[in-house]
Formats: sequence, C-alpha cells, structure tokens
Amino acid sequence: NNVILSDSEARRLLEMIKVSLKSAIDFPSMGKETKFEVKGDTSKDIFTINIYRSKYNQLKYNYGALVKKNGIMILKLHISPSKVHQNPDGAKIIGSHWHIYTEEHFCREAYPASDINADDFIENSTMFFNKFNIIEKPKIIYQYRTVD
Repeated sequence: NNVILSDSEARRLLEMIKVSLKSAIDFPSMGKETKFEVKGDTSKDIFTINIYRSKYNQLKYNYGALVKKNGIMILKLHISPSKVHQNPDGAKIIGSHWHIYTEEHFCREAYPASDINADDFIENSTMFFNKFNIIEKPKIIYQYRTVD
C-alpha cells in the first residue's frame, strides 16, 4: 500500500464527526471479529471499524478504525493488561495502549491508555468511538457467557 496520508489529513479524518451506519453491533466472542462502517462528512468519507477479540484471553481485544477507500489504519486501541509494545524508538509501552496514525510511523507508535479496565467491554468500546468522534454510536450487544 503506497498511499500515505499527511499528518494534517490524518488529523482531519480523525476529528471529523461520524455516524454509525449500523444501529447495533455484537461485541465479538473469543477468536471472532465484528466489523461495521461509519460515515463522515460526505458519502466519500467511509471508515471501517473492527473489533477483534483474542481466541485465548478474553481480556485481550483490539479496536481499529481504517479509511475504507485506501485501507489506511488511523486509530487503534489495544486492550491487554500485560501486553508489551515496542515503539520505533525502542521504548516499551506496557499494558493497554493507543496507536494514532502519523506520516512518519503510520500506526506503529503506541501511547499508554490510562484508566482502562479490561473487563469493561462496553465502556472501552464507547471510549474508542468517542476518540474517533462517532457521535451516533451503535448499541453494543454483549453476550455474557457463563462457563460451568
């Protein structure tokens, strides 16, 4: 993928007000992914939101927001209390963290995400939707499963 967004264009896309094209989504079960689209200012500005949940650890899951027309990821939130991410400069970020697109590092650089309780799926989804400026959010349906 040879498309590069400038920092100012990425910021414009990030800050653009968006609405969900789905009224409700299912929070994924373990090893599964949920995808839905949100629309920005114009019908050209469509973004895909995906939520992926680890197959092995129910408290490890990722959110991503990408520009549909070119597949560029512009915002990610990785929820995992014990995950270690190494940034391009060698610094290590431990625990849940954000990735925000920059022209220099794309989405490779991470920033600590504070106040994250990995158990709080709906709260964390809402936080991600807010950060991506989705003002009309989908309702999140979360199936609590009990294991005997």
